Amino acid sequence: MHEKHVVREAYARQLLERYSQWLGNIEEVELGEVEALSREVDSMLSEQDSVLHAELLKQIMELRNKVTEMMWISEHMKILHDLSHIFAKTFEESKILWKAFELVSRVMRADAFFIAFYDEGDSEIKIPISIDSEVNYGPLTIPYGQAMVSKVIDTRETIHIKTMKNEPSEPEMIRWGSPEIDTNTCIFVPLMLGNQIKGVISAQSYREFAYKKEHEELLKIIGFQVASAIETARLYERMYQMSFQDELTGIANYRAFHRDLEKLLSEEDTSVSLIMLDSDSLKAVNDHYGHHAGDALIKQIAEAMKEVAGPEDTAYRYAGDEFMLLCPGSSMELAEEKAHAIREYLRLRPLTQDDCCILIAVSVGIARYPQDANTADSLKRAADEALYRSKRKGKNCTTVYAAG
Repeated sequence: MHEKHVVREAYARQLLERYSQWLGNIEEVELGEVEALSREVDSMLSEQDSVLHAELLKQIMELRNKVTEMMWISEHMKILHDLSHIFAKTFEESKILWKAFELVSRVMRADAFFIAFYDEGDSEIKIPISIDSEVNYGPLTIPYGQAMVSKVIDTRETIHIKTMKNEPSEPEMIRWGSPEIDTNTCIFVPLMLGNQIKGVISAQSYREFAYKKEHEELLKIIGFQVASAIETARLYERMYQMSFQDELTGIANYRAFHRDLEKLLSEEDTSVSLIMLDSDSLKAVNDHYGHHAGDALIKQIAEAMKEVAGPEDTAYRYAGDEFMLLCPGSSMELAEEKAHAIREYLRLRPLTQDDCCILIAVSVGIARYPQDANTADSLKRAADEALYRSKRKGKNCTTVYAAG
């Protein structure tokens, strides 16, 4: 009898130690382990003690669930903080998309992952990132109406497939990843900005039943953050590009000229012809016909430059009625031909105002790099000097810097 009592005491100590270990790592306690222990201990307890023990195990599991939920919320908040911090620092779409994948992977299994974008009315869906086992199979484009992603866009509802056994028999489950093996669990969440559908975000796992309802909610929030960040990045890109464009003519402006010229001259063994031209009559046209006629004159010069520019050339409205044409790799002879073609285009297309014909003439100066200058500034000064000589000659002519 004494030995039996000693054994029971030793077993009780083991149980207490086990419970203590559970409480020390409560989030790691598995339901199967608790159920197995319950069956083991119940066979040794009285009915009354068995009820008390079951209540104790129930409280342990409730505590485990609360701690797990709190840890989930804590990690959730970290993800949202990290997302907002990262997205505030970058306007590069590719970086935003890859960071979204990395952060999603921190809180759920993401063996495969993709983000698709759709603009209402388009016939195609763009998938810039489609990752499977850390390999990006994007960018891809699919016809609108194909695959589960189109269904999510149409319904604006989340689709959660918990096991491959439940997936549709129709050829909707296109994953755009590894052809060797398909994922078993998939969440497809609509990307929403307000009431507007922007696309779909999807996390997928090779495991069955890998995701919970909380994963759907988290993916919705991350999807909203991604859609917002991408919208901001695209707006920034449009504004950035607009800062290099002349508003009146639509051609590049002086900022773009300096950026492009510096880039051209940074390349090895490069040669560039710079054609600089200036209207001979803008002030007179403004004074006599009004500024709307002066604007039309400036637009006509820009049209002449666009018409003459070759595939590698770029036209710029530098300031007021001063224009530049950068011609990479162009010989001086070819540059002179282009200058002549611009002047001829303008000669044949005068403006009409109040039944009057307004002739358009320009003075032109041409300089080459590296023959006439060894820096961007000196090239511009050389072309400017050649242009000044054209003005002194009586305007409406072309002067090559080297020739004087």
